[in-house]
Amino acid sequence: MKKSSLKWSTSDGYSIALMHNAWENILQTCKKAANKETGGILIGYYTDDLTTAVVTESTPPPKDSKSDYTWFYRGIDGLKRLLIRRWKEPRRCYYLGEWHYHPAKKVKPSHDDINQMVRISSEENYNCREPIMLVVGHDYGETRQIKAFVFPRGKAMIELVYEKDV
Repeated sequence: MKKSSLKWSTSDGYSIALMHNAWENILQTCKKAANKETGGILIGYYTDDLTTAVVTESTPPPKDSKSDYTWFYRGIDGLKRLLIRRWKEPRRCYYLGEWHYHPAKKVKPSHDDINQMVRISSEENYNCREPIMLVVGHDYGETRQIKAFVFPRGKAMIELVYEKDV
C-alpha cells in the first residue's frame, strides 16, 4: 500500500507534494529538538510540467547547525556531498528549499526566515529560483500547524494552501 503525501497549492499554479518519508523525518527531528528550533533542507524534483515540487527527502540539521528556543542557524556540513549524490541517482533530485521548526502552536516565517529565502532565490550557488519553505509548529496534542511558502525570484513570497493528504 502506498503511503500518502501532504499537498499544498495556490491558484497561481504552484504546488508542493511532501512525500510520507520526508514528513516522517521532519516529525522525528522536531520531536528530538523538543522546545528548540531546528530545520534542514528539502530535496526532490519538479514534475514534468514544472507545476509541483515533489519533496522526496528532508534532512536533519547538519552537524554544524546551531539553535536555541527562538532561533536556528542551519549549517552546511555534508550537504554538498549529499546533493551531489542525489543528483547522480537515476531519479535526479536536487535542493528545493528549507524546512524549519518553530516550537509554537501558530507558525509563520520570521523576518530572518524570509530574508534568507529571498537571498537563496537570488544566489546562483543555490541554483533555485523559486525555493520553498515549510514551517512546522509544535505538536500540542491536536493538529500540528504546517505552513508552506514559495519565494519566486524578484517577487513577494506566496503562501500555499493545504489541500489534503493524497
